[in-house]
Amino acid sequence: MIARRSLAAGVVFFLLMGMSACTIGGKSGNDPRSRLNEYISKSFNARSLADKDAMLSYLTGDAKARLSAWSEDQFRQAFIDSRRQFLKLVFRDTRAVSPAETDITYEISYLDPSRGKSAKVTNRKMSEMVLEGGNWMIKDVHNIKELIEYRNEMSLP
Repeated sequence: MIARRSLAAGVVFFLLMGMSACTIGGKSGNDPRSRLNEYISKSFNARSLADKDAMLSYLTGDAKARLSAWSEDQFRQAFIDSRRQFLKLVFRDTRAVSPAETDITYEISYLDPSRGKSAKVTNRKMSEMVLEGGNWMIKDVHNIKELIEYRNEMSLP
């Protein structure tokens, strides 16, 4: 009798642990950081003009209006032909403005051959995210700071 109770209690415990791991501990693909990360990944992996529509699906407001207004040549130059190489994304701060609006401060680092041989660019940005139709969307992005480092660059006093 006691063995059955402890077995039943153990089963219930493991079921609850399994459910909580799927909901609480598991990564939601629709949290603001995940959506921003997905957009950044798409922007660095753009290979054709069709990728513009995929990127627009993450945007709303001013951000969507700006990218929509770009010509095919502008998009190609900025995302397809740029040869930028992603290095690192670090989230610095996440602030809930309201239940449907979140601001995320992050740093993104990448190699950018268009800025010079071995040029490493680090941008600190703040993204305004809003919840629309059950999905987190990028409403606007503000540049805070940009740092360009050149490897093996010699400077004279």
